[in-house]
Amino acid sequence: MGRAYDNAHSRLVAGLKIALPLAALVLLSTLFLFSGRIDPSDPIPYAEVDVEELAREPRLTAPDYAGMTEDGGSLTVTAQTARPNPAGGGASATDLHARLDTAGGLGTDIRAGTGRIDPTAGLLALSGGVDVATTTGYTLHTDLLEAATDRSRLAAPGPVAGSAPFGAISAGAMLLEATGTAKDHVLVFNGGVKLIYRPQD
Repeated sequence: MGRAYDNAHSRLVAGLKIALPLAALVLLSTLFLFSGRIDPSDPIPYAEVDVEELAREPRLTAPDYAGMTEDGGSLTVTAQTARPNPAGGGASATDLHARLDTAGGLGTDIRAGTGRIDPTAGLLALSGGVDVATTTGYTLHTDLLEAATDRSRLAAPGPVAGSAPFGAISAGAMLLEATGTAKDHVLVFNGGVKLIYRPQD
């Protein structure tokens, strides 16, 4: 009885040694049969990149800038793309996000469609619709915002409008800068300031 079992087991093992590799070969053949055929004449998927345009207009993807200001603050800037200006004067960028943190703890988030950064001149000029949000509760919108890269300073030379912790506000210009010490900053609105006071519940 034991010998008959051993013979059957041996035959089974011997059969599996042949059947399993054949099954694997059939599966592999089926995989290649139903997979798409590669045409050597087809373009490479990444061939849509215009190499000549890149050579003519070099650009950086997802660049970032980070620096400390002279008054102890920090400024970080990220963008979707950036192109160096051929004539100098920094680089032009799109879809920018900037964050200014002063030494006194005031944080300001800025988003803009376009901009230009020139650390040599100490200037970050944001345009294309600029949204500003401070940690003190101001949410503002303006067309142009100029930020210094060497100190904690923001200036909107044109109209600005939005919400404040105490209501809605609009003005002809806005300025955020230090007042005496590096840790004290003031946000100033001027040029026809209009305020709609909304008391908190």
